[in-house]
Amino acid sequence: MHGPTRTAATVAAGVVMALALALTGAGAAATIATASAAAASETGAQGWDVSGSFDTRQECVTAGDAGLADGSWAQYRCVLFEARWDLMTPA
Repeated sequence: MHGPTRTAATVAAGVVMALALALTGAGAAATIATASAAAASETGAQGWDVSGSFDTRQECVTAGDAGLADGSWAQYRCVLFEARWDLMTPA
């Protein structure tokens, strides 16, 4: 009886992990979500400023790309922090 329950729980955990990776855009070059950067994003990490906060990763990337295009910054990071995507730009 424990076999089917354990198998179902393992499958469910795998599905949750796959969804989490898909929703966060894992592997995207513009997204750097390290624990230290996320923890520091509320007040700005050393050398970085929070230039905006967005509901979705795509909104953050779009704003970051627009800043690259108009020369506002040379690089940016989109960091997931407290259910929001913070646009981090060099200070």
